[in-house]
Amino acid sequence: MIRILPACAFVLILVSAYFYLPARRLIVYKLGVSGDTTTSCCNEDILSKTGDFDESANIAFFNGKEIDYPKTSLAQNSFYSVRDSLVLGKDSDSEDERWIEVSLKEQVLRAWQGTDIVMEFPISSGLWYPTPKGDYQIWYKTRFQRMTGGSKELRTFYDLPNVPSNMFFYKGFAIHGAYWHNNFGVPMSHGCVNAPLANVAQLFEWAGPKVPEGKNIVKATDNNPGTRVYVH
Repeated sequence: MIRILPACAFVLILVSAYFYLPARRLIVYKLGVSGDTTTSCCNEDILSKTGDFDESANIAFFNGKEIDYPKTSLAQNSFYSVRDSLVLGKDSDSEDERWIEVSLKEQVLRAWQGTDIVMEFPISSGLWYPTPKGDYQIWYKTRFQRMTGGSKELRTFYDLPNVPSNMFFYKGFAIHGAYWHNNFGVPMSHGCVNAPLANVAQLFEWAGPKVPEGKNIVKATDNNPGTRVYVH
């Protein structure tokens, strides 16, 4: 009898953990049995074709709960553009290569120009689905983008209109602003790289491809290439 007590206690702990939602979420996502088919913050099929600010959106959800949606401040920023020469404090005509480093271990993003770090700030990478490691290039940019996904049952559901400053570097994975949390420095997302609004707005203007004046989207081309993004 005494011998089986530790085993029973272990089973009881496992069962209790499974029915405790925060623990259950971590377990089922880690094992890949969550039923959540969201594998990036934004499906490629629903990428914005205009990148315009959606005035009709008035509500936002994160982790299954309605959140404060800063529509007014986001709308004001939709008309704001940072001059490239002032963005990160280095000569915009410099021929030094621009590239972006995302450290998943440190939860930090660094913008490099040649061998100089011109910007550094905390980020939140994938919690429920891992941010893919690798060497990429930004292939598509949108100033604003609706993002939806997650699981209502597990309370990871999100419906976030007007996500700002989106830089897609691999399929539907992007570096983008996050207005729904301020917990940068720890993983929080479905695979994208969440960043503070002010920092990512500067990065958006600095990184290629350059968005043509009067437009809110751009796709990388040979003549307007995307900035390299190294995720490790």
